[in-house]
Amino acid sequence: MEIEFPYKVLNNFQGYIFFSEMHHQTKNCFEEHIVLNLANTKVIESNLFAILGSVIAGMERRKNKIRLVNIPEPILNLFNSKKLINGSARKYLWKSFVKCQQFASADEEALSDYLEKRIFPERPEVKLNQQLKMAIQLCVAEVYRNAFAHSNCKEVFIAHYYSVYNKKLIISTVSQGRPFNLLVNKTLNKRLNGVGAIEWAVEEGHTTLEDTHKGIGLYTIRQFVKQNQGRIQIMSGDGVWKQVKHRTFSKLYDKEFPGSVVSLEFNLQD
Repeated sequence: MEIEFPYKVLNNFQGYIFFSEMHHQTKNCFEEHIVLNLANTKVIESNLFAILGSVIAGMERRKNKIRLVNIPEPILNLFNSKKLINGSARKYLWKSFVKCQQFASADEEALSDYLEKRIFPERPEVKLNQQLKMAIQLCVAEVYRNAFAHSNCKEVFIAHYYSVYNKKLIISTVSQGRPFNLLVNKTLNKRLNGVGAIEWAVEEGHTTLEDTHKGIGLYTIRQFVKQNQGRIQIMSGDGVWKQVKHRTFSKLYDKEFPGSVVSLEFNLQD
């Protein structure tokens, strides 16, 4: 099987659907050779490697052999070519994605280490005040905790993308576990679709773990992102929901993603 990547893979509805389609194309593959062809791709926002890494990990668990081919020069720096052998890896292809990290448990020390060393190293082109840095860490840690606590997943993938030109930072957290609608519908005893469940989950005071939840919650993250003039985008099950500043957008899609993706975009401008 060969899957061709589009010209641009961006942090938008089309980008999310591309990876959801990839999952559905390959979910029944077992011990097959799967080629990911990037010949026509000129742009990939690297936070999306969290989704790609998650989907590829699923392929590899089903004993498929995955190979990356025709990686163009403009995006070659996003890959650790030392870990690639003719586009393949000895083990775990996602490890060749430079900015992708997998966590097998809710290890907050490991997350803190990742944020400090991979996302917040000293960058002369990006000046980040300490308060904004702490707020970003708090938001990412909450999404990370929620992924393990709510979805009952066994692993979480995180990746990020810096745009020096636009002074923005996007951090995506991906879990393949129970989607929002399964959790929310169990709590409310309703039959909400993916969009309805996400919309419920991001409102003030709403949680599916009343007795144990001690975090800041998605609503507080949503308010901070709004204040920061950033974005929050969530894909879960058959729903995609996005908030851009003070406006929200949503879409349903017929092919469900097996879990959830939460992408937080932060405005780093002074």
